Amino acid sequence: MKLTQFLHSSYTSYHAVANAAAMLEKAGFVPLGHAAQQSAAGVYRAEGGTLFACKRGANVLQLALAHTDSPALRVTSNAGAPLLSVEKYGGGLLRAYLDRPLKIAGRAVVRENGVLVCKNVCSDFTVTVPSLAVHLGGGQAGEELTVSRDMRPLIGACENVAAALGVPDAVQTDLFCVPDDTPYLSGVNGQYLCAPRIDNLASVYACVRALADARPRATCAIACFDHEEVGSETREGAQSGRLRAFLTEALGKDAQEMLENAFALSCDGAHAFHPAHAEKYGAAYPVLGGGVAVKRNDRYASDALTAAVVTEIFGRAALPVQTYRHHPDKRCGSTIGLTAAHTLSCRVCDIGVPQLAMHAAVETAAVGDLQDLQKGLTAFFQSTVTFAGESVRIDG
Repeated sequence: MKLTQFLHSSYTSYHAVANAAAMLEKAGFVPLGHAAQQSAAGVYRAEGGTLFACKRGANVLQLALAHTDSPALRVTSNAGAPLLSVEKYGGGLLRAYLDRPLKIAGRAVVRENGVLVCKNVCSDFTVTVPSLAVHLGGGQAGEELTVSRDMRPLIGACENVAAALGVPDAVQTDLFCVPDDTPYLSGVNGQYLCAPRIDNLASVYACVRALADARPRATCAIACFDHEEVGSETREGAQSGRLRAFLTEALGKDAQEMLENAFALSCDGAHAFHPAHAEKYGAAYPVLGGGVAVKRNDRYASDALTAAVVTEIFGRAALPVQTYRHHPDKRCGSTIGLTAAHTLSCRVCDIGVPQLAMHAAVETAAVGDLQDLQKGLTAFFQSTVTFAGESVRIDG
């Protein structure tokens, strides 16, 4: 599956995990506990919006972390049709969702043979959130959009949204209105990719592809969590113990010691320099096409040593590395990097592909940077990183 296909068809975290699991199976991975586990390329566990996968090597553990969810409009009901009622999931840029094609997607709980089962669903139709015409006061300077009034998708005559999605007997649903724009290239040389959900499915894709392609000497694993956009404090979020449980089952008695000495790359989007808004940036900022960014701030887990490791590994692979530092007068966003460092007690470096319009319905990144992330993670998995106090040895 190509990146553009992955971005387009992974409407929700549930669809992203299903697509990622299919990619791993095609590469020879099997579910953890499968009878063919010993002869498989690797093992994985996919549940809901989370995915963990591992390739066993030497007793040195290297991790790549990402998250599967993106901002969206969560469907609450269709009472008062023709408009759907929604609430905000994550910190989406609301105005970017106006007047564009949206799908209704997520999962439904259905009863099959007396058992409640989750099924991924997606509408075969689109909806849109129509903006108020300028003649009626829409688009005025200082206009503040509200979710309850301005962000309600126009669905038409529909008594039951689940029925419209083909699951009329659904017991419960987790449904979202998500962008359905087809990814496209832009720029005079087609050097930019514009697509929904680059944050952070581009990282998920790179993690999966790199683990599948790499021939590691160390033990390598990926963890793709859900609910980062709403704080990670869930069973499927990065603050849970599910990664530790997966690794304990996959690696046995060696897991705890390997975790304490592990090195993880937390992969999430970075803010690229916007040439029309130079005043929004601090002293160090990445540019589109300049390579993957190492993210440095108190809201990130990177420090001088872990950042140096990334610079060294990427440099050996002839891949450029940039640095992102947030404007000192503005509050910086966070990632799952700090959470991983805290819950796993391992060393972490935050990295990401620079992008524009983060959290908009369509985001923009450089094709070269997206490729560099996958190449860099592959190089990371094919290296052995061994820490000894305040020093580190990198082989490979």
